[in-house]
Amino acid sequence: MTQELWKSYFETGLESAKAGLIETAIDYFEWAAKIKPDNHEIYYNLGVSYMTLGKMNEAIDSFTKSINLDGNNSDAYANRAICYSYVNNKSKSNQDISIAVSKGAIESGIREAVRVIEEKRKKEKKKKN
Repeated sequence: MTQELWKSYFETGLESAKAGLIETAIDYFEWAAKIKPDNHEIYYNLGVSYMTLGKMNEAIDSFTKSINLDGNNSDAYANRAICYSYVNNKSKSNQDISIAVSKGAIESGIREAVRVIEEKRKKEKKKKN
């Protein structure tokens, strides 16, 4: 029963995310994680959802949990690198980029995403001032 329940929550989270209902997706992913805390895919998708909302610290935490459960996911390292860049932690961002590339990610794509996110952060900072 719990096997089916976590999978149902997870799949509903994926469908919610695809439909643009990110907060709803987060709820379903969190419910799935409570039932199946050892599933790296749940935490990865939770991280992507938080990242989409600009909640970078929550995204970093989720990607870290995913990586701790499956250290071979280059996408988790790449996305965490982008989040670290957004929160202005260049050293951790560069470290994750290196790991992601060593696991098969394309460095130029990650670097471009980091560049875009840094520009966005700078624009947001200017708006506040």
